[in-house]
Amino acid sequence: MNRRQHLELAALCRTVYWDVNMAAHSTFRTGSVVEAMVRTGTGEELAAVLRWLHRERVTWHVIGGGSNILVTGRYREGVFIRLDGKVQDILNERDGDAFLVRVSAGCSLAALLGWCIRSNLGGLEFMAGIPGSVGGAIRMNAGAFGQAIGDVLEAIWCLNERGEPVTVTREEAAFAYRCTRLPEEPQVRMVITGGQFRLQAADGCQVAAQCRNIIAQRRRSQPQGMGSAGSFFKNPQGDFAGRLIEQAGLKGVTVGRAMVSPKHANFIVNTGGAMPEDIVGLMEKVRQKVFAHSGVLLEPEVRIY
Repeated sequence: MNRRQHLELAALCRTVYWDVNMAAHSTFRTGSVVEAMVRTGTGEELAAVLRWLHRERVTWHVIGGGSNILVTGRYREGVFIRLDGKVQDILNERDGDAFLVRVSAGCSLAALLGWCIRSNLGGLEFMAGIPGSVGGAIRMNAGAFGQAIGDVLEAIWCLNERGEPVTVTREEAAFAYRCTRLPEEPQVRMVITGGQFRLQAADGCQVAAQCRNIIAQRRRSQPQGMGSAGSFFKNPQGDFAGRLIEQAGLKGVTVGRAMVSPKHANFIVNTGGAMPEDIVGLMEKVRQKVFAHSGVLLEPEVRIY
């Protein structure tokens, strides 16, 4: 962007950061420097930013909570958008025996689950321990233990690339494994600004106990204390990426300071000071070795920019 564009963007937003090191905004704890990061809510300010980006033809990305991304290269031009959202903004209304809960995209999954416990609502326990934001989880159709967030979604609120509001019903959205496709995509880019979930009345103490059990299970089976993006590869149909990686003898393999976790083979971890290129290099090594061993070409779940 040129100086005029910098000034115009700054005038549109209350919070713009320049030359941002993405290591501070990614659970991988590494990343390149990006030209600009905008932190905004999901209202008119975001709509105005999207209209401006569309008019100026400036490259942009939405990064959610930073738990499933890797930003590569030395310097990335353009704008990265991070949405804000507070648990206080959650709206809840009764619909027969169910409850329709509307949540902004920037709200963290942990905050949403905490609110569910306090509100005696169940249906999202399987998301316990998954980091990131509601918007990112909807975009990735995140899930675990045979369930996915699309199973309980009633509607998705969006802004298109021109800043126009769009409401997508569950029937209009295409939910797939680790992917949610919205109408008009990919021809028109969409920013998810919120979702409405259909939840059920439940005992908050029991919901909390289920969440604790799931988090404990994750801690027993997944690496702790190192930067990662969770499961790195999508599970191929009828199999598990971790099993294929382990069978190929890749646990503990390193490239630079990136390592295939000895605890869970589908985790690539930053052992300390890993560069984005280390992680990408290890990803490619794993893909090649697994393909040579089993004939399966693994697809990354992590979004690489």
